[in-house]
Amino acid sequence: MKTKANRWKQRAGAGLFSVTLGLSAAAALSQDKTDHPGVTPGEMAYKGAPVTAGDMKRVISPGAPDMTQAEFELATKLYFERCAGCHGVLRKGATGKPLTPDITQERGTEFLKVLINNGSPGGMPNWGTSGDFTEEQIDIMARFLQHEPPAPPEWGMAEMMDTWEVLVPESERPSKPQHSYDVDNIFSVTLRDSGEIALIDGDSKDIITIL
Repeated sequence: MKTKANRWKQRAGAGLFSVTLGLSAAAALSQDKTDHPGVTPGEMAYKGAPVTAGDMKRVISPGAPDMTQAEFELATKLYFERCAGCHGVLRKGATGKPLTPDITQERGTEFLKVLINNGSPGGMPNWGTSGDFTEEQIDIMARFLQHEPPAPPEWGMAEMMDTWEVLVPESERPSKPQHSYDVDNIFSVTLRDSGEIALIDGDSKDIITIL
């Protein structure tokens, strides 16, 4: 019996060592992995904006609390990283409610601070009690939301044409479909978190490709 017990102990010890070694290796790999080089953790986090804050000018609104330039820049960065995905870049609302100055000034700084700190039953995260925002950041955000939102960087036709690269000349493009899918029964699904689009075959429900 002692021999069997010792064997079980040896096997358990070896198994535990293997699991520990595997977890250590996985942790090391996860630390070395960088999903998007040059992108801040906030931009990769929940509820980020579809564009970066860029070079925005400070906007001062009548009736709104004072802000320094440094506070404005910090608030703009935080809003684009954490809030714009739901409330919209111009704060006119999307999946989240609008946060335009006529609404936020009526609510006032203290109300906004409590809302940002605790979140809402409608799904807004509790940025303060979760530890994501400090008390100082919450105060800055509450004042920032009472000013007119800064306009996002312009991305017009001129900017688009500057980045246009023709990979396949028109003369070399196929003149007939290169697949057998029913194009009238293909669905495009936005993969919000990854910023990609999946094309799904409506007949088989299989993913054709991800763009």
